[in-house]
Parts: sequence; C-alpha cells; structure tokens
Amino acid sequence: MIDAYGNFNRNVKAQTSIHFILTSDHNFKLWNRPFKFVAETYYKILDNIIPYQVNNVWITYNAKNDAQGFAKGIDFKVNGEFIKDLESWFSVSVMQTAVKIQGDNYYTYYNNAGQQIIPGYTANNIVADSVRHDPGYIPRPTDQRVNFGMFFQDKMPRVPDLKMHLNMIFGTGVPFGPPGSQPYQQTFRMPAYRRVDLGLSYQALKEEKQASRKKMGQYIKSVWISLEVFNLFGINNTVSYLWVQDVTQQQYAVPNYLTNRQLNLKTVIKF
Repeated sequence: MIDAYGNFNRNVKAQTSIHFILTSDHNFKLWNRPFKFVAETYYKILDNIIPYQVNNVWITYNAKNDAQGFAKGIDFKVNGEFIKDLESWFSVSVMQTAVKIQGDNYYTYYNNAGQQIIPGYTANNIVADSVRHDPGYIPRPTDQRVNFGMFFQDKMPRVPDLKMHLNMIFGTGVPFGPPGSQPYQQTFRMPAYRRVDLGLSYQALKEEKQASRKKMGQYIKSVWISLEVFNLFGINNTVSYLWVQDVTQQQYAVPNYLTNRQLNLKTVIKF
C-alpha cells in the first residue's frame, strides 16, 4: 500500500488469480522397488496485480492495481528408491510469468539528422522527432524459466551405516535492471544459478541397540554424525549487483556473489 515515495494508497484492492491445473500421478515399480512420477501443467490468470521491483533484498511496490499478467509452466518429478531403502528424486520445471502495466510506455527522441538522442553521447540534442514504444508484457521478477533439481542418496555396501547424498540445483537467471529504472528496463538477466552439495553421514549409535547400553547411553536412541560441503565446486553465484556510474551518466553492473564454499559438521542426538 506504500509506493517508492512513501505515499499511502488506501484504495488498493486484493490481487486476484484464476488457476487452471492439470496433474498426473503414476506409481510404478523398477528393480522391484517403488517409484512415483508426477507431471503437472498450469496456467494462471493474474489480475489487479501490484507491480514491484527487486533490488537485492529491497522490494519496491507501485502501490497500484495497474497491471495484469499470467504464469504458465510445466513440472516433472520422479522419486523412488534408486538405492534400496533410500529415497532419491529428480525434478525439472519450465515456467514463464509476465505482467503488462497500464501506461508503461516510453519515447525515444531523434535529432534532425535522424540520430537517436542519447544524453552524454549525442552532440546534437535538439529533438526533431519522437517514437512511442509500448513494451507490452514484460517478465516479472520471479520469471525463472528453467529449474532442475536432484537429490540422490547412496550407501557403502560393506558399511551400511555410512551414507552419502548428492544435491544438485540449476536455475536460469531472473530479471534485473538499474536502480530507479522503469519496469520495462528491468529485463536484463542474471547468470544461471548452479550449485552442487555433497554430504556424508554416519550412524554412530542405533536405536535397536539402546537396551544393551549402560548408564547414560540408555537414554540415547541414536546418534548421527554428518559432514556436508555446500557449493562443492566453489561456483560464484550472483545474488545482486552494485551499480557504478561514470561521468557520462552511464551505469555499469558489478556482481555481488553468494557464499563460495562452506563446510558444515553436524551431530544429531535423539533421546
């Protein structure tokens, strides 16, 4: 209800949407083990939308119901025991979401030589002609076209209490633009998000052996010790941009990166 200038709009209405969803589930067996395949396709009509812009963790709203849009996509997921008694899954999603803002048009100006006037670059800035542009539908800040996820578990044949899991994530870039720019200018794309996590876990104490323990050990059901490496390959994933402006008023985007690689040692004790 509050716009970028601090104005309070009491006439804002609730955003509305109509969803059309078609889902299919298929249970099957592979290697005599249970599996499930889920497919879902959807189309969502969005109305009374309040447009917003994202700058790092700062979200700026227009505070007006002046847009309409849509979201459409398809999801696939398969999960099951690729390794006996251990659940794993794979998923792929494709999505597009866009919005059309009322009055979101702009002009380009030309001098008498037919050159487009660009402040700071064009010598002749006397306007002789102009052209109006209607951007139409533009990507929403959440428009991430492709997502892939995988979580795979395995165990050592001769050491069943030692388990391994591999987590992989891939997502195409989301839209962004210069600070203070118009929504139709927020159409650049961040680089794709890529991450691989690797974890090892060992069950030091089992619940079924609780009765054979003495003293304090009788109150402990199980003990798990795990070591995880997040972002195993040290990929620099962009989270936002720092904008630098030169003497000609041109802006340049300098990326800010998420944490590179991180180790996590964890002990889980159940009483």
